[in-house]
Amino acid sequence: MRFTAVVTTAAVALALAGCSSTKQQSSAEYFAAANDSFRTGALEAAIDQYHDLLDQHPFSEHSEEAELKIAHAYYLAGAYPEAVVALTDFQRRHPTSPHLPFVGYYLGMCYVRQMNTVDRDQTAARNAHTYFLTLTRQYPDSPFAELGRERLTECRERLAGHDLYVANFYSKRENYRAAEVRLLTLASRYQETPAAADALLELGSYYSSHNMQEQAALAYLALIDSQPKSPNAPRAAEALASLPTNLPTAGEGDPLDALLAANGRRRSPLDVEPIRVPDLAGSRQPQPGLAGGPGGAFGQGGGPFGGSASSPFGRGRPY
Repeated sequence: MRFTAVVTTAAVALALAGCSSTKQQSSAEYFAAANDSFRTGALEAAIDQYHDLLDQHPFSEHSEEAELKIAHAYYLAGAYPEAVVALTDFQRRHPTSPHLPFVGYYLGMCYVRQMNTVDRDQTAARNAHTYFLTLTRQYPDSPFAELGRERLTECRERLAGHDLYVANFYSKRENYRAAEVRLLTLASRYQETPAAADALLELGSYYSSHNMQEQAALAYLALIDSQPKSPNAPRAAEALASLPTNLPTAGEGDPLDALLAANGRRRSPLDVEPIRVPDLAGSRQPQPGLAGGPGGAFGQGGGPFGGSASSPFGRGRPY
């Protein structure tokens, strides 16, 4: 019995000695190791290490940046749904963070990386458009807002190109009324894009061929007025000159507004649409409101922080 007691005591002593030799890292040590992994492109390791920091030191001075780095690492690794969840959760946790312009830009970029060609569904392009538009409205002086404006132009051209594709689809099937409505919407919503110039030229030709000369003149005038440097502008001017002389002329108000009114429509506002996240079924999805108002895109978001079940990085952690 005495021998057994001695052995047991020795075993406990060895176990305690082993535990005491395993020293928990400080938050700075965790953060430095994670940053080293991030810089060398070991993104999965970096995500794990940032998670370890948050697990062991949840109130560390490095916690906020670690959360942001996790989201950025997901983005760089191409895990865009996970990045969206991480970024929107960062918004919720840190509603006054100076990093919110960065967050808004990369939320938009997550959707840019998932945009389809003009003949496909444009949900990703609409989501990116919403985030970039909100970014430029809420943080107009941020360097990320300038980047967002460039990407917003790309999104608008993609969405306008899609509408033009759909309008041509209708025209080929002789559904001219549906094509007309789509072209009018395109011209009013994305007026500065090359697709809008194409749409107005097509509308002018359509109205002229259907003996709707006043609407034809308004379509040509709208093109010349909004995009005088477009390659389509000289063609519009030539077509306008061939119309009767008693029709509307330049300087008689906004021709696009007049054209829309003649069709019982009005200019489409540049609204911010709710974000749709089809890849995150079952999670709380980010639902930004109108830019600048309560609950704006950079004011709140949903989803548990971390990887989804399908994520190659998912660890199911609460941070």
